[in-house]
Amino acid sequence: MNFRGLLLILFASVLAGCAGNPMRQYDSELKETVNLVKNGAIKQAIEQLEKNNTPGVVTKDKDILYYFEKGELLTLDNNYPAGKDSWLKADEFVRQWEDSVKADASKVIGDIGSYLVNDKTRRYDGQDYEKVMLSTDLTLSHIMQGNYDLARIEMKKTYEREKLIESFREKEYDKLQEDAKSQNVSADIKQMKDYPMAELDTPEVNGLKNGFQNAFSHYLAGYFFEVTGELSLAEPGYRNAIKLAPNSRVVQAGLKDVGRRRPGPKESDVLFVIESGFAPSWKSITIPIPIPRQRGLMITPLSFPLIKSENPGFVPASVSVAGKHLQVDTLTNIDAMARRQLKDQMPGILLRTVIRAVVKSVAQDQAYKGGLALGVLTNVATVVTEQADDRSWRTLPERISVARATLPQGKQTIEFQSGSGSYRKEVDIGNRFTIIPIRITGGTVYVGQPNAIGSGLSEVVADTEIRKNTSKKSVHRTKPKE
Repeated sequence: MNFRGLLLILFASVLAGCAGNPMRQYDSELKETVNLVKNGAIKQAIEQLEKNNTPGVVTKDKDILYYFEKGELLTLDNNYPAGKDSWLKADEFVRQWEDSVKADASKVIGDIGSYLVNDKTRRYDGQDYEKVMLSTDLTLSHIMQGNYDLARIEMKKTYEREKLIESFREKEYDKLQEDAKSQNVSADIKQMKDYPMAELDTPEVNGLKNGFQNAFSHYLAGYFFEVTGELSLAEPGYRNAIKLAPNSRVVQAGLKDVGRRRPGPKESDVLFVIESGFAPSWKSITIPIPIPRQRGLMITPLSFPLIKSENPGFVPASVSVAGKHLQVDTLTNIDAMARRQLKDQMPGILLRTVIRAVVKSVAQDQAYKGGLALGVLTNVATVVTEQADDRSWRTLPERISVARATLPQGKQTIEFQSGSGSYRKEVDIGNRFTIIPIRITGGTVYVGQPNAIGSGLSEVVADTEIRKNTSKKSVHRTKPKE
């Protein structure tokens, strides 16, 4: 690529970015929405999301992130059909990405010229773990609304999506290595001395198979197929889950007892799905990296993504219901998944960033030969486009846990610790199986209360705890004022 072409791409990137607001600070933008959800003001959270996504104000068009977040908020607000529709729109973006990868993965990866545009100015197609979680959320939404055939389709799609992501990432890294070789560029993680690599090298992160598969997705499939009598499909679901969470007692029990659970005529196989906290935020950190230039190695400040846990979730040890104390078992830690994904992709991110720095340095050197003004302008464009991508699905839970038991049908009172006190709620348990989703956000507990799975929707009640647990008695709660 010649000098003129490099400059055209660089300036076009800045201009295109200005139109689409590439300097949008997504994590900062979502802080208010997250705080509203934590405080039980779900309708205001939806209003804030709409405000942040007004065309022409902070974004050009509604993107996948808008539909991610809105689907989550609408589901918490008892609007399962609208939440599902929003997630289906998000899924259209993911399917476009999948179709592009299947048609020609190299075009999705990009060429040398595309590295002039930082990752933040590219179209956001979702983190890998977000793509899989989207399919999982759609599966659960379909089940909660009695759309079992659609749930089966979504479960199959989850498995296929995982395989495609795995294949794509392998091809992506191979292509980056080829591009680096053509530019005579090398990159070693050891060069990133100022990066907190230890945060990506914890036992919990290293214990994961990868950064996109999660045990809850497969356990949900095993549970669903078992309670609907499709035992030949239930066992593979449990086996896939145990590969991802080998120490989980609830998964081990699921596989061991598959087909043996037979609720009586007035009993239900109940699955509590407990989501806690919020997914970690992605930040941009700038560290110095030695980059080869015409005058030799030059220490160049480059930006890389960094993960921060700001709203960790509380997971109760047990749920008490109908005289039983059910153990709560965490199957999915999205914080750890995000770190594992970043760790696995860091060599590729480093290569891409170094290639971008080398290509930009060529443009800068040539621009200064054309005059001081052109050189300064090119330098400004280079600095402006050097930011790590901070976009992510912020309203996702940090952890997903489950508890399971055969319980009497009818109204039952559940009780558990929420991190700020004891929480009690009456729920309806009916039919041959019941799924009760619970979201603990810090100050608020959202409980999905199914009327009758398979024949109706779910009723979600948000309760804000206004008095801390100062004794063994349960606290009073009130619905937050909207």
